[in-house]
Amino acid sequence: MESVIASYVTNALAEQPDILAHTNRVVNYCKIIGKTEKVNMDILMMSAWLHDICWSNQEINPETIKTHAQESSIMAKEILEKINMSDNVVEKVSSAIASHEQLNENPSNEMRILFEADHLDRLGAIGISRIFSTYGVKAGLEIINKRILPFMETWFVTKKGFDLAREKIHFLNMFADNYNDELIRVQKS
Repeated sequence: MESVIASYVTNALAEQPDILAHTNRVVNYCKIIGKTEKVNMDILMMSAWLHDICWSNQEINPETIKTHAQESSIMAKEILEKINMSDNVVEKVSSAIASHEQLNENPSNEMRILFEADHLDRLGAIGISRIFSTYGVKAGLEIINKRILPFMETWFVTKKGFDLAREKIHFLNMFADNYNDELIRVQKS
């Protein structure tokens, strides 16, 4: 089933290569973390492939969409129903996708791992480049300083997720410190 979903997503996101590349990284992080946890890999993989499927809809505006996780959850539900997945599978996948931005209380392992995998891609060099290319430098720095740095260590509860995040967290902290130091030095000159 994963190959069917992967093929669908690859075609649907063909016009969004950055989102497709992000999706592939999230899928790979889910595989790495999922191997170390008690998890239904079928649910996890379908969730990972479909977690950002809303960006395949060219009419969705990132500035006005309330939450892309909810929109992707709705679209995933429709896709899975069309290929006759059971109600149980549809519910588990759509719930994991709906919570990949903000975890619900008592999340399933699939929800937690998808959340960690998606958040891993916000850290490190790739995370910084994605933020800057999406939001620009000024807004990107504000996002890093206010929405990522203060919370990033709380995003990871699995041992493997935290191990994968550790180096990325260090890099992001180092980048933010260096960037801020350079700004201060330039302003003092």
